[in-house]
Amino acid sequence: MVLPASPPGPEVMSIAFDLIFRKGRSPPSCPAPDDMDLLNRIRDRVQNESPAMCRDALIRIQRLKHDVYDICNAFRDGEYGSGDEAIATALALLQAKCPGLSGEEYRTAFAIGMMWTAF
Repeated sequence: MVLPASPPGPEVMSIAFDLIFRKGRSPPSCPAPDDMDLLNRIRDRVQNESPAMCRDALIRIQRLKHDVYDICNAFRDGEYGSGDEAIATALALLQAKCPGLSGEEYRTAFAIGMMWTAF
């Protein structure tokens, strides 16, 4: 699949993030909502983005869902060191893997990933 040349805007990224991380909160191993349902819900909430941009945002956030699980596992294994510096490293990795979110959204993704990896 070819993604659009420019990244989706912050509004559509936040909407996709909200649907995946705040409304779902299930680890990547659990059944996920239907992609078409998620895409339609994103498109219903944002009027100024194309369907391709909405799909791109959904794909990026779904990838983040898997990346956050891996990053939090590595964090728990001590791969980034300890303390605040380790958290900063994990957050920077999340931002590098999925640019375009707010600092609060990266912190939320990290916190949810820590819950997922605790099971």
